[in-house]
Amino acid sequence: MLYFEKTVTIEEDGRMVKSLLSSLNLSRRLRRDLLSGGHIRVNDKPTFLTSRVHVGDQIIVEPVVETNDHFPPESIPLDIAYEDEHLVVINKPPGLLVHPTSRERTGTLASAISFHMEKQGESYRFRPVHRLDRDTSGLLIIAKHKLAHERLSRALRKREIHREYMAFTVGNIQQDKFSICAPIGLSEGSTLKRTVYFEGTSELAKQAITHVHVLHNYIGNLAAKVEITLETGRTHQIRVHLASIGHPIFGDTLYGEIHANEYAPELSRQALHAFKLSFAHPVTEEYIVCESALPDDLRQFEVFLERATSDR
Repeated sequence: MLYFEKTVTIEEDGRMVKSLLSSLNLSRRLRRDLLSGGHIRVNDKPTFLTSRVHVGDQIIVEPVVETNDHFPPESIPLDIAYEDEHLVVINKPPGLLVHPTSRERTGTLASAISFHMEKQGESYRFRPVHRLDRDTSGLLIIAKHKLAHERLSRALRKREIHREYMAFTVGNIQQDKFSICAPIGLSEGSTLKRTVYFEGTSELAKQAITHVHVLHNYIGNLAAKVEITLETGRTHQIRVHLASIGHPIFGDTLYGEIHANEYAPELSRQALHAFKLSFAHPVTEEYIVCESALPDDLRQFEVFLERATSDR
């Protein structure tokens, strides 16, 4: 695998290496790592960014070889929606912690990826591009090298990675389409729970924007099925925003007073699923679209809602 490879043309004769690598948009840190390791090469010899090249010269940029983060490999099944040498998109099941914590070092997605690396004969650091809560299921991008992570992280900040979610909320929602624009910050006295703040009431609260499309309202004001698009990515953003308008997600024990297990014991987590990811590939620039159907527990909950309302 190479980050970059080209043969210098007549039009490029005499130009500096750095001008021919400008399309890579390398960060200073990655550029420094590549140069110090001799990974930017002309005619198979390490070079400098200010070196001048001539017709026929071969320029390559090799990735920095990395070892994984030493997460213990564990044979945890992975549902892979997309994979190549640059990234992997995982369809994460509910209940799977993405990254180890001080209390939980095993049984995580990081260990599952470590095992997957071994089977594939690969080695790379575990670099999730965005987050999913433990009990939120669905699609998650993991970059396999620094350049892919840098580009995908930049695309995420520029809102060029489109993330779409499905959720079941408590109560009917009257508006068909609307946006929730409200800053989110830590709740006072908590290290976990977030809350919505009015503009200017907390210096630590960050602006958050959630777009909501109501797909279906169930009879009797029982529930709504909604499609959600994130414009920002704050911790617990969807859960906090929906709870703030009086429609918490079913099964959300942190932000909702009505829990799904009162209605459907088989659902033991928040009814939230990341069902679609759309983004430009960080290296090939091909547009990638990944989709994931509702997992079994949410399909069963949807059936329960349909039956419950048809009996009324």
